Amino acid sequence: MVEVCDSGKIWCKGSTQPIHAVRVDIKIFATGKEENQIIKCWVNGDVLCVDLHESGIRTARKFPLDLEPTLSGTLFNGFTHTKHADVSIVSSNQNGVEEKIVSGETYRVGQYDSMESGEFWDKVWDL
Repeated sequence: MVEVCDSGKIWCKGSTQPIHAVRVDIKIFATGKEENQIIKCWVNGDVLCVDLHESGIRTARKFPLDLEPTLSGTLFNGFTHTKHADVSIVSSNQNGVEEKIVSGETYRVGQYDSMESGEFWDKVWDL
């Protein structure tokens, strides 16, 4: 079964700071996580599921596992089960990544602040 194997920060060529990423099998995915966000990642079938949560905003991202990497970079820190190396990276901004954002009144009324990731994931794609 495919699963999230490792996580940490990567340094992408041309970027000004390292960014969060996870490794699934041999592929590196840049999640788009910002410093103030709480993240939960898991694999469901052929999709990497990412739940990003900060005060008043919750974001769901679907990364098909068969997406081809479009960025290059190097592992920076935090990866404990992955040998340091130059890597190819699937970006959170590339075509094929789906995203849903819940904020404002929808966030408050829907009580998205207290939902578990699985419940959020099931509900957000119906909005």
